[in-house]
Amino acid sequence: MFDKFWSGRCFLAGYFVMLTLMLEAATIAPVHCAAEPITGGERFTIASKILGEDRTIMVSVPVSYAHGTQRYPVLYLTDAQWQFDQMRSSAGFLARNGMIPEVIVVGVANRDRTHDLYATRADFKSGGRVISFPTSGNADQFLDFVEKELIPWAEGKYRTAPLRILAGHSAGGNFAFHAMRAKPGLFQAIVAASPWMAWDDFRELNQLVPFLVGTGLKTRVLFVSSADEGAEMQKGIDALTAALRLRKDPGLRWDVASYPGETHDSTVVKSYFDGLRVLFREWNYPRDPQTNLLVGSLENVQAHYARFGEHLGYTQLPPEYVVNELGYQFLHAREAGRALEVFRYNTQMYPLSANVWDSLADALELDGKIDEAAASCRKAIALAEQHGDSNLESLRKHAARLAASTAEQK
Repeated sequence: MFDKFWSGRCFLAGYFVMLTLMLEAATIAPVHCAAEPITGGERFTIASKILGEDRTIMVSVPVSYAHGTQRYPVLYLTDAQWQFDQMRSSAGFLARNGMIPEVIVVGVANRDRTHDLYATRADFKSGGRVISFPTSGNADQFLDFVEKELIPWAEGKYRTAPLRILAGHSAGGNFAFHAMRAKPGLFQAIVAASPWMAWDDFRELNQLVPFLVGTGLKTRVLFVSSADEGAEMQKGIDALTAALRLRKDPGLRWDVASYPGETHDSTVVKSYFDGLRVLFREWNYPRDPQTNLLVGSLENVQAHYARFGEHLGYTQLPPEYVVNELGYQFLHAREAGRALEVFRYNTQMYPLSANVWDSLADALELDGKIDEAAASCRKAIALAEQHGDSNLESLRKHAARLAASTAEQK
């Protein structure tokens, strides 16, 4: 019954009735503390001078954040009061499975969505009915807050790479496009899930289409989605698709996804997951199709991730797990010299990781350098104790084995 309610012509009326209820229920009490733990992250309050009010911010950092010095892309998310858990879960799952790099997720809660996320004051009119949104149309001020307060706060507090992604759903998708047009270059990638472009008689869309085919676009990756959402939603998606097809820009990667059978609300789950995959499509390092082994050398790995980062305008280091796997390939092939080169590089890039020091100890042991291996293993144990590493007992067993080997040699 729910799907039928949201399908076809019923979508528009149902959507705005639901939107009205959501807006009434979306008042969020400010959190007056420096940081409050929440599931998968922390919640903060920013006292915004631009907005003249407190704003609730939710942040999730990668698991590896405490174990290194590397910097991470940042994904900024609107409607965090509803979608923060979904986004951090999707990003975490994809990163754990080696499909995208780890990212920091920074979500901002929107108390009054039409106020924050639409750039013009408008009411919704359909079939003789008028749904009033008297506070709508403040997106430019909200965008100023994002640019001048939220982003500097995040980049001052966390180790961020200069790759910013903006993701939003429905009104948030409209806002993402507005930000892309009003502040070119502020975000290098956009994920717009079921963007509601029909607001105010398609005013944002009418400005966006010529912008997309012009020369001002700085965005490098653009992902848009829709479901079975009615004629007005499809009109916006079709216009965006046509404009993107007219654009002859090999530096722009874009995709428009359709999810038949989904609703306006359910698209967000698939859209954020697929949007991240499109954004980081070239992330995975190539493997031999016959053996599934990584191909090439350390220099090849470095070059691959350098090219990946260059397309998006930032420096991307090879991930620890890829370098570690390459090192063990050389180790298993009894190429101790090449393994040592790879593992030493990993300790330079990720000096706070217990795992990289333990891997280096394995290579040193194979090369007959037992004392150096023992020292590397002790380094791994110290880091594991510091960070509560679950592999601590295994590391201690490794150290004991090396100590026994040293005793035998004496």
